[in-house]
Amino acid sequence: MEIFFFNPNTKLVAVYYNGGKPPHLFRIDTDVTLFGLKGQLDQTNCQLNYRDTQRVDSLKYRRPSTDSVGNVRFNRMKLLNDENVRAMFSIFGHYSTRGPIELDASLVSYVDQIQKKFDPAQELRRDQGAPGRTTRRH
Repeated sequence: MEIFFFNPNTKLVAVYYNGGKPPHLFRIDTDVTLFGLKGQLDQTNCQLNYRDTQRVDSLKYRRPSTDSVGNVRFNRMKLLNDENVRAMFSIFGHYSTRGPIELDASLVSYVDQIQKKFDPAQELRRDQGAPGRTTRRH
């Protein structure tokens, strides 16, 4: 029998990678930095898709707001720094009594991976020690 411990300093998060559905659920610490949050999302993506080498490029919080009649609407708030992450937790605490924080994560490949797709000789040049040119053996 497994025993699960609940940490009150965590929140449930639903992440949509590149707009995919259904979202992936996991918990994050409430004192996480933007860098740490992106790292956790990268790890989760790698665990879900072990061959996927893409990394989180940008994050958007599906921010709830209410209009004058009390209808709830969701606007996308781009998370650019640690202050935005703290604001996300504050807004979530104000509007939500249940349900997860919803995030849109955009994944991109590293530049090296993109270049490799167009120039397979790049890998050979790097292995031979001279970036951008090949070496001759005598």
